[in-house]
Amino acid sequence: MSDHQLKALFSSEGLMSQTLPAFRSRAGQIEFAQAIEASLMQSVDSVIEAETGIGKSLGYLMPVLLSNKRVLISTYTKLLQDQIFYEDLSIARTVLASAKKVAVLKGRRNYLCPFKFAQLFESPSNRLPTEALAAVLEIKAWSTRTHTGDLSELEVLSADVTDMITASAEECQKRRCPNFDQCPLYNARQQAELADVVIVNHQLLMSRYENPSDDLVALIDQMDVQLIDEADQFLRLLRESKQLAFSFSWMRELAIILGRMNADPQQYDAVLGDWTKLLGREKARFEGAYESIVGRSFSEPVVKAMVLGHIDELELLLARLSRVLESRLNRGKILRDAHRDLAERMDQLLALAADIEEDAQSYWWEHDARGGAAFRCVVPATDEAMAGVLKTTAPKIFVSATLSVNGSFAFISQQIGYDARNAIRVSNAFAYSKQVMGFQTAQRLAPDHPDFVSALLEDLKALRGLKTLMLFTSQRALASASSHLATSHQGNLFVQGERPRQRLVQDFKNVTHGCLLGTSSFWQGVDFNGAGVECLVIDKLPFLQPDDPKLTARRKAYQSAGLDFFSDYILPDCALKLRQGFGRLIRAERDQGVFIIGDPRFWNARYASLLQASLPEFRWTQSASEALSFMDKR
Repeated sequence: MSDHQLKALFSSEGLMSQTLPAFRSRAGQIEFAQAIEASLMQSVDSVIEAETGIGKSLGYLMPVLLSNKRVLISTYTKLLQDQIFYEDLSIARTVLASAKKVAVLKGRRNYLCPFKFAQLFESPSNRLPTEALAAVLEIKAWSTRTHTGDLSELEVLSADVTDMITASAEECQKRRCPNFDQCPLYNARQQAELADVVIVNHQLLMSRYENPSDDLVALIDQMDVQLIDEADQFLRLLRESKQLAFSFSWMRELAIILGRMNADPQQYDAVLGDWTKLLGREKARFEGAYESIVGRSFSEPVVKAMVLGHIDELELLLARLSRVLESRLNRGKILRDAHRDLAERMDQLLALAADIEEDAQSYWWEHDARGGAAFRCVVPATDEAMAGVLKTTAPKIFVSATLSVNGSFAFISQQIGYDARNAIRVSNAFAYSKQVMGFQTAQRLAPDHPDFVSALLEDLKALRGLKTLMLFTSQRALASASSHLATSHQGNLFVQGERPRQRLVQDFKNVTHGCLLGTSSFWQGVDFNGAGVECLVIDKLPFLQPDDPKLTARRKAYQSAGLDFFSDYILPDCALKLRQGFGRLIRAERDQGVFIIGDPRFWNARYASLLQASLPEFRWTQSASEALSFMDKR
């Protein structure tokens, strides 16, 4: 399709307008679609910043469907992934009458495992807790009518219930599984292998780089182009991907395997039965012992001694189990595989002990995504290493609303080995000077003051009649605000964590007045289009946490390279996040709102001018009545 034809498609008289009654032609969307088309035709890496409100999803989906390329589209969250697949892609295919095959693919933990689920009902030893029983029975009814086995179709699931009905990579029997033909995960993968367009999320795409032996690699690498939406978040994940970890979750998985061997009463092995119970108890004991050192460096003498002592205990325990399994290797492949995996875990444990003894890495202890816990450390990815990794696969189109800092793409470009001069910035048609007024609060407390949040909220009392979105930089600040507003706010109050995120946002959209409180996951990856936000409040500048072990490791890498870690990394990262947060306010040409940042550093720090320049130009006031008057002019 030529530029002229693509422009006609998005014009006020084109197919989009004819098919979608609410469609409005936007010059920025046309320019963006043309940039995507050129990148697809040239099959080269490209960087395209498309400001908020351009209509990014349809802007890239149309050229993708019209191209002759097989395209992998990756976005930040599973919520956005579903929105693109079920809403935007459906619209694009309808407009174009496209017959291209499309598929959506998620990670293992998002799909029901029929084998594990059946075991919950077949084994008399599986006595479910009362609180889990109701959820499992509801899932059983759902499993008879679902076409995908995608757990996102359910309202909400606890981590414990999710573990019962999903299979990890270690647990999965793949083609050996008696339920393989009914497996939702492998059915989804089969559809993806045949599709022209596949929608994934960043975490799934990251597995291609983190685990080159994963069976996802071939599926991902067969695509002609990778279009990475919300690219700034993908690069953050890639920077943090070079991690070494020792998780205790495998102990639960090994216990499940041993329990499976004992499922037949006629072949019950009392010793394996005892080990099934012992592994569960020891896992809980080891994990519980580390609650007191969460966030503390393993280089501290007291912490180091504690960790090394526990590793010695675990090594002795595993050596005993290894001898038990070795004496039973003739019982089949499952036990032989378990014995081999156990040997690998013991080798990892020895390497971990040596590293901690010599302070070779910056280790810490954290809870993992599956509700367990793990030793973890970061091996900082250099910009050269990141660029090298990205060059190993198909050409990439990096897309986001926030890729430049103060007009420069240097921060992003250096991480992917891309010539910043070739990056494209597409502006929207928003008249921020007319659509936004900034309100500068009177409070001057330092951001770390214990009364900072309550003082900020008191300063905003006069504006509480506006429909407000409050973005916080920490869970502690959100909890403080929630507690304060619970007694003083008269309207609808929506607080992150009180209900599923998608439902929370939808409920907020459905009211005329209200206040929604959220943290980092609401800064990006949630669609507030149509929410009617009239006031956006950001409590503090979104700086990375200085005591974050991942940040400590990266600081060392920057210092070794002779770079200024604050000005070359921390400050640009903060500027990008600030732009992301600001982008929640104005989503369409008719939107209008008040913007507030409570952090006095935005005004008086030595770096304030750079952060101010990262936002669009609009007028500021210190008068609440003037801000309200501005909103009355709609």
